[in-house]
Amino acid sequence: MQKRLSALFVALCLLLCAVPSVGMAVRPTTEPIGNERSTALPAVKTPEGKLNLRFFPELGDWFEKHFAFRPELMTADAALGAGVFGVSNVDSVIVGTDGWLYYASTLNDYCGRGQLTDAQIDGVVHNLGLIRDYARQNGADFLFTVAPNKNTLYPEHMPYYDRAAVSNVRNRDRLNAALADSDIAYVNLFDLFAQQNETLYLKQDSHWNNKGALLVYNEITSALGKAHPDYADVQATRKKDFAGDLAAMLYPAAHAKEYNYDYGAQNAYTTAASSVEEPFITTENPDAGGSLYMYRDSFGNSLLPFFASAYGTATFTKSFPMVLSNDLPAAKPDVFVMELVERNIDWLLKTPPVLPAPRREIALPSLCSESVDITAKICPYSSEYIEISGKLLYDNEEGSVMVALTGADGKTAVYECYAALDADGNDGYLAYVPAADYPAGTPLTVAVLSVNGAACAVRGSQTVVIGG
Repeated sequence: MQKRLSALFVALCLLLCAVPSVGMAVRPTTEPIGNERSTALPAVKTPEGKLNLRFFPELGDWFEKHFAFRPELMTADAALGAGVFGVSNVDSVIVGTDGWLYYASTLNDYCGRGQLTDAQIDGVVHNLGLIRDYARQNGADFLFTVAPNKNTLYPEHMPYYDRAAVSNVRNRDRLNAALADSDIAYVNLFDLFAQQNETLYLKQDSHWNNKGALLVYNEITSALGKAHPDYADVQATRKKDFAGDLAAMLYPAAHAKEYNYDYGAQNAYTTAASSVEEPFITTENPDAGGSLYMYRDSFGNSLLPFFASAYGTATFTKSFPMVLSNDLPAAKPDVFVMELVERNIDWLLKTPPVLPAPRREIALPSLCSESVDITAKICPYSSEYIEISGKLLYDNEEGSVMVALTGADGKTAVYECYAALDADGNDGYLAYVPAADYPAGTPLTVAVLSVNGAACAVRGSQTVVIGG
């Protein structure tokens, strides 16, 4: 009897293990889950007609995302982990208390881990100043805002094992203080949400709800001095029909809907957009005036209908880095609004927008041959520019970094650089200069300058070949 039970148990286990493979004949998984990208079945041969030596590893990767009943099995496993053990089986999702979910990529900000230095925060503000100045050159006012991470505003449901603070230093606090001392138009959403007496973020989503989006929209348009419909007289419809992005990642086969608000704000798309998730959207409202260009991340999805109702024409983009040198002259907006979520503040150092580095007229000291890190290559985002970048080999406590470029004709031009941060966390500099002025394959002498007011010091120079 015992042997029969053992054999039955083994047979049952083998049958269960076979379900994901055998079930492919009747129930393969065809749609990506959460933030995943769809993948194609690998080919035995490469496009060149050669044998694909990575066929089996690629087939394994494909099977991991397409095996039968994958959403159902993932959901069952997640429900067990969250319900019994209070943990998540998905790396990108944190299971909190009382059914709350949080985005795992916000954990560094929450714990104060890996935060930017004071000099890097100053670099963010410096870069925003260059973006603001370029917007003004193109006839647009500029306003910047940061969407708070969910656990910054509502930390009480974070799990106990993630509550240990590594440091009390937070990017948001120092950036808010630095921007308050600057001349950058900035809307502080951290203070705005802290003043509210109700929860305005979604329980199983990483974003604010539509009532929170309306609050942000009214605050920004008021800061811009823009006449706008404020929806104060609109009786919002409260519907339990919203599927949270975090719930979709954790429970792909079955996740409960939650309440959200519908204010009746409509989009009049002039692009072939099917939803606010599209990376590039333009809208038109004949009953409103003015024009808007807005960079937004996923927090801007719920903002878009409100802003579309306030402006005659509006352009909304998620492209990052933004190629502002193309977008702003084409859109010719009255206003440029840039919204960035708290966890991505460092994007302004890692991938700042592509725009021509401003020319500066300064008295250039004699060049020196100190060691310096310089790379010159065609910009990967726009071939109209040469990307001049490098790691700083000195402490840059104050002042700006500039580069002096001397071409084959012996003429020298000085450009102000972005503050930059490379993949290894090293402080650096970055400038986009016109490619037409510096042809590929020709030698170019680049000097790195430290400029503080009227004082200018040459930190080093090097001759490079563009693209070489």
